[in-house]
Amino acid sequence: MATPSRGASSRHGIRSSVGTGNRLRAISVAVSIGVGLTFGPAGSAQALGLADAYEAALGHDPVYAGALKEKEAGDANLGIGRSYLLPNLSANYADYKDWTTTTYLGTAYPPEPQAYHAYSAGVSLRQPLLNYEDLARYRYGKATALASDATFIDHSEDLLVRVLGAYTDTVFALDQLALASSQKKALDEQLASNESMFKNGQGTRTDILETRAKAELAEADVADAQGNLDNAAHALEAITGLPASLDVGGLDRLSDSYQPTMPSPASFEQWRDIALDNNAELTAQRQSVEAARQQLEIAHAGFLPHVDLVANFGKNQSDTLDAIGQRYLTKSIGIEITIPLYSGGLVSASSAQARANYQRSQFDLQDKTNTVLLDVRKQYNLCVNGLTRIDALQSAVDSATQLITATHKSVQAGMRTNLDVLTAEQQLYESKRDLARARYQYLLASLQLQHAAGILTAQDLYGMAQWFVPSGAATPMAQAVTAASDSR
Repeated sequence: MATPSRGASSRHGIRSSVGTGNRLRAISVAVSIGVGLTFGPAGSAQALGLADAYEAALGHDPVYAGALKEKEAGDANLGIGRSYLLPNLSANYADYKDWTTTTYLGTAYPPEPQAYHAYSAGVSLRQPLLNYEDLARYRYGKATALASDATFIDHSEDLLVRVLGAYTDTVFALDQLALASSQKKALDEQLASNESMFKNGQGTRTDILETRAKAELAEADVADAQGNLDNAAHALEAITGLPASLDVGGLDRLSDSYQPTMPSPASFEQWRDIALDNNAELTAQRQSVEAARQQLEIAHAGFLPHVDLVANFGKNQSDTLDAIGQRYLTKSIGIEITIPLYSGGLVSASSAQARANYQRSQFDLQDKTNTVLLDVRKQYNLCVNGLTRIDALQSAVDSATQLITATHKSVQAGMRTNLDVLTAEQQLYESKRDLARARYQYLLASLQLQHAAGILTAQDLYGMAQWFVPSGAATPMAQAVTAASDSR
C-alpha cells in the first residue's frame, strides 16, 4: 500500500497525528450540524474529512450498531455455559391453612372437624461433580461467544470499507460534476468561436452543428453527474448520519501527490496465508464448527450417568395428616447418581441430528474458506492491475492534453477540422474521468484486500485519510478546469 511521504511510517504515529486532528474536526462538524449547519464568514460549509466520516459512522451506522448488540448477546453465551458448572442454589417456602374432617367408620362417633396451620420451608444446593453434558454446554457457550466476537470484528472491518466506499463515491461524483462542467464550458466556448468564425466567413455551419450537438450531450452529462452526486451524498448520509444537505463540496479530495504502490507483502501466496490465519469470517466459522461439535457431545451425554453433590435444609410443620401439630427440622447432604435408561429414542434422534449439523458446519467452513480466498485473489489482482491502469491513464491524460494543444494549432494551420478538436476534447474528458475512477478503485481495493486478509484496522483508514486534502487545495479536477481554459 502507499505510505505517506511525510514519513509517518508507524501505524501508531499515524493514529496520533491524524486521529487527534480529525477527531477535533469531527467534533466541530457535529457542533455545526447540531445548530443547523453553521457556516463561516464566507458562507462555506464546514469541511468533512474521511476520518470525520468514519468517526461519525461509529455512532450512527445502524449495521454497526446492530453488530455491537449482536456481540453483546453472543458474549452472554459464555456466562450461560459457565452456569452449568456452578452450584445451583434454591429456596422454597409454603404457608397453608388446612381444614380436615375425620370420620370413624363402623362406630357411633360423629365426624371430627379440625383446622390447623401448616408450613414448609427449605434450602437446597446442587453442585455437579461428574456431568459430561454440563461440561459440553460450557464449551458450547465458549465457542459461541468466540464466534460472536469474530463476527463483530468482521463487521467493524466492513464499516471501514463501507465508509471509504461511500466517501470516495461522493468525491468521485464531485469530480465527475467538475469534469462534466468543464467539458460543457469548453464546448460552449468552442461553439461561440465557431459562430464568430462563421459570421466572419471563416467557418462552416457544419462546425456549428457538430459543436452544438456535443455541447447538448455535455449538458446531459452535467445533469447525470448532479443526479449521481445527490445519490452518493445520501448514501454517505445513511452511514454517517451527516445530512446530505451538508455542502458536499467541502469534502476532502484525493491529493495530486498520492502515488499508489504495490501491496505489501508482494505475493498472493503471502496474502492467502495471512487470510487463512486472520480472516474474521473464517475464525467465526471455525468457532461455529466447534460449537456444532459440542452440540453433538451434548446429545451423546444423554447416554451417560451424572453425579451431583446435593445438600438440603428444611423446616416444616403439620405437612401431613399424621403429623398435625408436629414440627420437623431436616438437614441432609450426599451424593446423587442419575443413570439414564430409556427416553423413548430422544437421545438417539438428537445425536443423529447433531451429527448432521456438525458435518454441515464443516462443509460451510470449506465453502467460506473458498469464498474468502477468492475474494483475496480478486482484491489482490485489482490492486496489482490497478497500478498499471493508473499509470496508463495518467499517460493518456498527458497525451490527450498535448493533443488538444496540437490540434488547435493544426486547425489554425488548416490541417485539422473542428471535429478533430471535439474528438480530442472528448478523449481528454474520458481519460480524466477514468483516471479518477481508477485511483478511487485502487484505494477501495487496497482496503478490501486488508479486510479479506483479516488485518484491517482503523489505523489503516486514518493513514489513508492523510492523502485527502481540503477541497480548497489544488486537485486534479481544479487543474482540469484550468487546463481546459488555458488551452484556448
